[in-house]
Amino acid sequence: MKKLILALCLLLMVSVDAAGEEMQTETAPTVAEIALTMRPESEEPTHLTVGNSTKVSGSFFTTQFGNNTSDIDVRYMLHGYNPIVWMNQLEFTTDPMVVDSLESADTRAGRTYTIRIVDGLTYNDGVTPVTAEDYVFSYLLLTSPQFAALGANTGAYAHVVGYEAFSAGETDVFPGVRLIDERTFSVTVKAQYEPYFYELSYLSVYPYPIGVIAPGCEVRDDGEGAYIANIDETAVEPVFTAELLQSTVLDAENGYLSHPYLTCGPYKLVSYDRESGTVEFAINEFYVGNYEGVRPVIDTVTLVPVLPQDMKEKLESGEIDLLNKVVDGDVVNSMRPMLSEGYSLLNYARLGYGFCAFACEQGPQQFKAVRQAIDYCFDADSFVRDALKGYGVTVNGYYGLGQWMTLAAMGTIRPEGITPEEEEVWDALNLDELNPYTLDLGKAKALLEEDGWTLNENGEPFDETRDAVRCKDVDGELMRLSLDFAQVKDNDFAQLVVDQFSETLPQVGIELVVHEVSFNEMLSDYYREDGERLYDMNFMATNFVSTFDPFMTFTDDPDFLGAMNTSGMTDEQLIDMTWDMHKTEPYDVLTYEQKWIEFQKYYNELLPTMPIYSNVYFDFHTNWLQNYYAGSEVNWPEAVLYAYIAEPVETAPDEAQSGLDLDDDMKIDGGNDFGDDDFEIIE
Repeated sequence: MKKLILALCLLLMVSVDAAGEEMQTETAPTVAEIALTMRPESEEPTHLTVGNSTKVSGSFFTTQFGNNTSDIDVRYMLHGYNPIVWMNQLEFTTDPMVVDSLESADTRAGRTYTIRIVDGLTYNDGVTPVTAEDYVFSYLLLTSPQFAALGANTGAYAHVVGYEAFSAGETDVFPGVRLIDERTFSVTVKAQYEPYFYELSYLSVYPYPIGVIAPGCEVRDDGEGAYIANIDETAVEPVFTAELLQSTVLDAENGYLSHPYLTCGPYKLVSYDRESGTVEFAINEFYVGNYEGVRPVIDTVTLVPVLPQDMKEKLESGEIDLLNKVVDGDVVNSMRPMLSEGYSLLNYARLGYGFCAFACEQGPQQFKAVRQAIDYCFDADSFVRDALKGYGVTVNGYYGLGQWMTLAAMGTIRPEGITPEEEEVWDALNLDELNPYTLDLGKAKALLEEDGWTLNENGEPFDETRDAVRCKDVDGELMRLSLDFAQVKDNDFAQLVVDQFSETLPQVGIELVVHEVSFNEMLSDYYREDGERLYDMNFMATNFVSTFDPFMTFTDDPDFLGAMNTSGMTDEQLIDMTWDMHKTEPYDVLTYEQKWIEFQKYYNELLPTMPIYSNVYFDFHTNWLQNYYAGSEVNWPEAVLYAYIAEPVETAPDEAQSGLDLDDDMKIDGGNDFGDDDFEIIE
């Protein structure tokens, strides 16, 4: 794996880290080699406490009830044996620990993939086998109308033949999913969904225990497709109902959503305290290993929420061993001196961005001119200086620093082996045409006036010397230019955003009404769990998955509005552009990059969200935690799989800094793996 360094000062640059390259010599062991053969055995049980500023919400089973970043981490700890793994942002492959064989064949309906899993896989009780039925059950469960009745978003497998009729409850049989035998199943992808840039990701699925989630049920296939049936054939009524799932999935004390005790990942759930947000894990001794055959050796792990202002104290006191994804610049600066005192850090570029979310389906913010005017009322440069203290940059689109597309647009990576003519084509691709929306209240006013926000609350011409709130005639009714903003409590970044808007928005005739809410309350409204939203805006940050495919994010399908389409934006041109990206041939990186650039230009104009920044993440940890290498594409649960706890070997202070020279410009240690055969780094 090549390491990248991004120097963040006035300009963002990428180069090869000499220290990192030294670690990649022929004689130096890799992280995986250390994990497989060189980790010492501990005479005492080892424990790791991980702190993250994001409190879990308890959605530890599927993404269909929300995608809190800490919930994602918990799911990585608990669930395993996905047949597909992503080696980096561009390369997917089958997991040899899970898949015995994978075959594909084109039919009139689409492309059929037949997967045979290895024999002997079990859940964490060591008794319950993981079989093809569990994978097929996942497809059936996660697309079923019974699951949708719980409020789940069931569109994850819309690409599979027969999805529409099955998910609508028109048939009990899912013809695109077949249970062939105990170890073999197949999935047929609709012809219109091929090609797909991230083709193998279509087969991403985790096995879930039908005996726990749907007791009394089994999966059958009579030759026309898979379906869920009663084990007791004499029973008249179907056992598989929304009422059953309400109990087995959503029960607050024992439901599989928040308390999935029978799983097959590297760790098993010991306990979850909803009030404190504390999650306890223990090793799953029956886990066969990840795609490299690596199994965890740290016996128990605790995940706890921690406020930024408490991070340094809790790390120094030993209450926390690993601080994950530290963002606050003041906190980072306060802990940098600790690197010579028995602590280490890793820093890596974020795959996501921070932004203000709009409820584009309602209120004044449904109008593009209003969203643009709001952006002109915000000084993103000062936010980055005040909040990130230089450990981030402003962004003007739907992208993050660590994405390969962003780095290619900045000219810092190029495909290997390209001709000079091809290099010229790549060099012409950039984000220079994006509007930075530099703070300009005059432009904001002009946009609002041009869009018709020229009346006061009495329907008379707006006079900024005496009127406070602009209004507009919308379908014969007066609409006030008033925004309800959901501000998460104890969130310093959200406070900075509110402070700016409280000063600037009233100056252009926009009323800002701030509502303090908990993080989970904000997410619930953001995902429209109650059907409609109470708030027009909020501030938040998100991370993109490696398979960057925004098509479902901006779909106009009403079934997907909420958990998938969170912006409420339904724009035909945006939908067409994202579908065009989706349909790029696998590994045609130039065509995908060209389409991505055009998408970013239109996004920058349309503003489904108001992009603000992307940043560098910092992980601080005690030197007792060794062989821990998180990165842009390696989250802490994946890194912990390779790590171990042992008494550290004394090193010089500069060696304890993970390659970070505190006297130089801030640098980012690796974590961006694009595939050594695909890209080279431009120095």
